[in-house]
Amino acid sequence: MNHSIINKGLRGVTVASTKISDVDGRAGKLIYRGYRIQDLAERTSFEEVAYLLVFEKLPDQKELECFAARLKQ
Repeated sequence: MNHSIINKGLRGVTVASTKISDVDGRAGKLIYRGYRIQDLAERTSFEEVAYLLVFEKLPDQKELECFAARLKQ
């Protein structure tokens, strides 16, 4: 007895609207707040990306230091 599952999903159907990210699966693109995820992964830290997601911009050095200290608390 062969019970194969066919998952058709919701390809091409918009299920939510957000300013935080954009996904283009066909083009292989994931974008956070206007930045390609590949660029963020190569050039930023976890803390910088978290700050970007929360505050809508990348932090300067002082903002990053304060945010990192808050995370550690």
